[in-house]
Parts: sequence; structure tokens; C-alpha cells
Amino acid sequence: MKHLIDTNAWIGFFEGSADFGTAAKKTMSAHPEDCLVSIASIWEASIKTGLGKLILPYDIRSDLPRLFEENGFPLLPVAFEDATGVIDLPRHHGDPFDRLMAVQAMRRNLSVISSDRMFEAYGLRRIW
Repeated sequence: MKHLIDTNAWIGFFEGSADFGTAAKKTMSAHPEDCLVSIASIWEASIKTGLGKLILPYDIRSDLPRLFEENGFPLLPVAFEDATGVIDLPRHHGDPFDRLMAVQAMRRNLSVISSDRMFEAYGLRRIW
């Protein structure tokens, strides 16, 4: 099975957060090629970094692509159907990036690696 890595998960993984989920770490370490990072997640982190709401110990433009590549995490583009799929998504959550990633996961039958239980409300399997 393939997985979609939420923003909080790749940040926690790269930073070695003490509260990072054991199952998430095991999944991301054992089969990184099956752990996809949505472009929506990178967009979310970029916006938060630009606003000063997220401070990362690495440069998002120059270091993040290298970190994804070195760890073997493929990028998942946002398809037209992903973007328009949020039209029919129940309003369990208001965050536009999480909603878009929920659609991506549902359309591709992906589990979600995340600390955010909101994904379970959409019937998605969550790993943490």
C-alpha cells in the first residue's frame, strides 16, 4: 500500500521530533518509495514559512528538494481532478490543504501518515 505524507509528518520526520509517531517513522523508513509528498503540502509549508508561522531548520527552496530525494520520498502533483474533487468533500475540516490532500488520498487509495485525526473522518486509514 502507498501512503500520503502530511506536512506535519515530513517535518517531524526530518526534525526527529520526540513526539513523532512510531508507526509513521517505521513506515517512512522501511518503504520511502511508497510514501508520497503532495505538492499541496509543500505549498502549505511555503505559505506558513513566508508568513513566519513556520520556522524550519533548513531552507525550503534549496534544502527541501534534496531532503525528499535523499530520503526517497516521491512528489505527488496536484491533478485537475484533485483540485475539483473538493467540491464534493464533506466539510469535516476547513483547512484547504488538508482537504485537497484528503481528496488525493481518496482518489488513489492511499493511507495518510499524519498526526491529524481529521483524515479518519473522511474514511481514510491514518498511520501515526
